[in-house]
Amino acid sequence: MFKKEVEALFSEFWQWRQQESPEFASTIGNHIFDDKLESYSLEAFQKRKAEAESFIEVAKDLLSEVQDEVDHSNLELFVADLQSFIDGINAFGYFYPINHLEGVHIELERIVNSCMNLESVDDFWKLIARYRAFPKQAEEIIELMREGIRQGRTNHAVSMEKVPKQFADLQKPVEESPFFQPFLSIPKVISSSEKEALKSEAHTVVKSQLLPAFEALGSFIESEYMAALRPNISASSLPDGEKYYRECLKFHISCDMSPEEVHKIGLQEVERISKDLDKVVETLGSNVTTPEFLRKVKTDPQFFHKTSEEMLSGYEDIVLNQIRPKLPLIIKNIPKMKLSIVPTPPAMSGGPLAYYLCGAEDGSRPGTFFVNIGDVTASPKYEMMSLSLHEAEPGHHLQSSYMIEQTGVPAFRKNIEDRKYSDVPSRFPLHTAYLEGWGLYSEFLGHELGLYEDPYFLLGRLSQEIFRACRLVVDTGIHALGWSREKAINFMLEHSAATKQNIEKEVDRYITWPGQACAYKIGELKIKELRNKAETELGSDFDIKEFHDVILQNQGPMTYLEKKVDEFIQYNKKK
Repeated sequence: MFKKEVEALFSEFWQWRQQESPEFASTIGNHIFDDKLESYSLEAFQKRKAEAESFIEVAKDLLSEVQDEVDHSNLELFVADLQSFIDGINAFGYFYPINHLEGVHIELERIVNSCMNLESVDDFWKLIARYRAFPKQAEEIIELMREGIRQGRTNHAVSMEKVPKQFADLQKPVEESPFFQPFLSIPKVISSSEKEALKSEAHTVVKSQLLPAFEALGSFIESEYMAALRPNISASSLPDGEKYYRECLKFHISCDMSPEEVHKIGLQEVERISKDLDKVVETLGSNVTTPEFLRKVKTDPQFFHKTSEEMLSGYEDIVLNQIRPKLPLIIKNIPKMKLSIVPTPPAMSGGPLAYYLCGAEDGSRPGTFFVNIGDVTASPKYEMMSLSLHEAEPGHHLQSSYMIEQTGVPAFRKNIEDRKYSDVPSRFPLHTAYLEGWGLYSEFLGHELGLYEDPYFLLGRLSQEIFRACRLVVDTGIHALGWSREKAINFMLEHSAATKQNIEKEVDRYITWPGQACAYKIGELKIKELRNKAETELGSDFDIKEFHDVILQNQGPMTYLEKKVDEFIQYNKKK
C-alpha cells in the first residue's frame, strides 16, 4: 500500500532535480537536458526552496501512512535531505559561486569534455544550445555576486586571487578554445555537410556569445568583485557568520558538534597519531626528532618522481597491481564500474593532490581518479598508497560504484552532486562525513590488507591521517577561533610530512570551503566506533565483509548509518 505513491514522488522529485540542475544531470549520464544550464538568479533559489517545501509536505503525509520498512526508511532520508536544503537556502551559501577551485569557468569545460554525450548530430546541437544559454547564466552570476557585495557576503582574496588568470586563460582564439575542441573531432558517422554546419555554427556561437560572456564575467570579477572581498579569512566574519559557519560544519559532519568540540577532538587525534609517527621514525633508525625527520623527507629527492609521467604510472601500479587483487579479503560484492586514472585538468592545477569523480550510472563514463601531476615536488611517493586507497579502491571509487550499482534504491540516494561545494549549506546534502569518512577509513584498511609493509608507506599513511586530524584543528581555528593563514600553515607543517606547497593549497581550500575538511576524521571515527561496537557485541560471529556491506549499502547521514549498523547487530544476534 502506498508504494506507487512513494515511487511517483521520488520520480517526480528526481526529474525536478535534474531540470533545475542540467549540468548535474549531464554528470550522472542523463543527457536529456544537455542543451540547458541552471539558473543562478535569486528568484530561482527562492523558487527551488518553495518547491522543496511542497515535496516535503507530500513526503510527510506519506510517512504517516506507509507501513513498508524500506519505503519508510527512504522517505525519512528524503525528508532529511529536503529539510537540509530548505534550511541551507536560508544561510545564503549560494552567494559564493566562483573561486579558484570551482565555478562556471572550470565546470563548463569539464562537463563538456568529460560528461556530455557527443555522438549524434542532435548531441552537438544540444551543446551549441548550451553555449547559447551561457550569456544569461553569466549575467545571473554577476547580479548574484553584486548582491553579495551589497550584503557583505563575499569571498576572501585567498579564494579569488588566481581567478582572474583562470578567466584570462579561457580567452584563446576560437580554434584553440577548449569549448570548440569537440567540433574538431565530430564522429565519422555524421555526414560532411552536417559536420560543416555544426562547426560553422559552433564557431559563431563560441566567438560571438560564449567567450564574450566569459570575458564580461572575468572583467566584473577583476574590476568590481576583487575590490569588495572580505578582509578576514574567517567565515565567522560574514553577516551572521558564526551561525553560517556552524551550518556549514553541521552540513558536512551531519551532527551538532560545536566548533570548539571539533577543535578539541582534532588536538586529541593529533597527539595520539604523533606517538605512532614517533614509533615509525624510530624503526627507520633515525636519531633525530620526528618533526626534524619529517622536514628532511619533505625535501629528499628520492621520495619524489622525476616526471609527471612517472607519477601517473606509479599511481596506476599501486591501484591496479597492489590494491585491487586484495579487495576480496574485505569486500563481499566488488562493483563492476571501470576506473580511469588521469591527470587533473590544467584549470584545477591549483587544487588538491588528487580527487575522484564518480562514473555515470549507465556506464557511459567510468569513475575517474584525477591526479595532480603539475608539480611533482608537491606529491611524495610515500603518500601515494594511502591516497590511492582513499580516492580509488576501496575508497571513493568502490563506494560510489557500489551505491550506483544497487538495485531497488531511489535515484536521489544513488547519485550525489559532487560539485558546487561553495554553495554549502544552500544545496542538497553531500553526506560528506559518510563519503570522506569511508575514504579515510579505507586508508586504515591498508593495514589489514598488508599494504604498509614498507615503513615509508606507513609513514605516509600516518602523515595523511594526522593531516586529517590537523584539519579539524585548522578549519575550526580559521573560521571560529581567529587563526591566521600563517598559523594554520605552520601548525600543519609542524605535525605532518606534507610539503609546504601542498599545505598552502590545502589551507586555501579550507578557507574557501568552510567545514568541509572536518568531515574526514569525524566520519572515520564514527565508522570505527560502529565497527568496534559490532565486533564487541558479535564476537566470533562478526564478519568484516558483512559489516562493510552494511556500511556501503547505507549512504546518508551518520545517524542513519548508526541505526542500520544497530539493526545489523541485532539481526546477527538472533541468528
